[in-house]
Amino acid sequence: MKKILFPICVTILIVAGCTSIKTNSLSNDSGTISFFDNTAEYYPGGKIMKCKLSDTVTLNGYKCISWIRFFENGQIKQFKTARDIKMNNYTIPSNSTVFFDEQNHDKIKYIWFSKDVIINHVECKGGSKITTELYDNGNLKNCFLSRSQKIQGFPCQSSLLKPVYFYPNGKIKILTLSNDSKFTNTVYKSGESIIVGEDGHVSKFERKLLRNP
Repeated sequence: MKKILFPICVTILIVAGCTSIKTNSLSNDSGTISFFDNTAEYYPGGKIMKCKLSDTVTLNGYKCISWIRFFENGQIKQFKTARDIKMNNYTIPSNSTVFFDEQNHDKIKYIWFSKDVIINHVECKGGSKITTELYDNGNLKNCFLSRSQKIQGFPCQSSLLKPVYFYPNGKIKILTLSNDSKFTNTVYKSGESIIVGEDGHVSKFERKLLRNP
């Protein structure tokens, strides 16, 4: 029995050594984090770039868990939510992944919602790495629909290949039709994508002609 226990104990000690917990004070004084040392990666100057947190931590008012990434100035680049976060017009559910803008580190750029979320009456699909993008003003920029639905009078088709796009003021911009529809004497078929101008004019949309709607 002793011969069996000895290698088991050695294995436990080795594993424990590989998963030691380390603490780090962030360079912008936003707080101190505890993380698994073997998960950390650093910028050339020694500042932490990413790691897996060993416990829940509050940074800039956000409760963070699991993997987290930082910009080189120490501000959060990406984190997983430990609890629901109430925003102005929607709620980010727990276990979602939030990404901040590369140019404006205080603004949320896009989110992988852990479940379906309603933003301004639009039912956005959540789940594994399904992206919902936002404007700097917090309005919805684009999302994948959780189901086919009518948005601002347009019958929109749910698709994991064709997101719905919006203007910064919240008005719908590009969508795929879930029904045959007629606009200004032109009939568009179900499955066709259309673009709605800011003046309300509707035309057929060719995605291959526009890289960044």
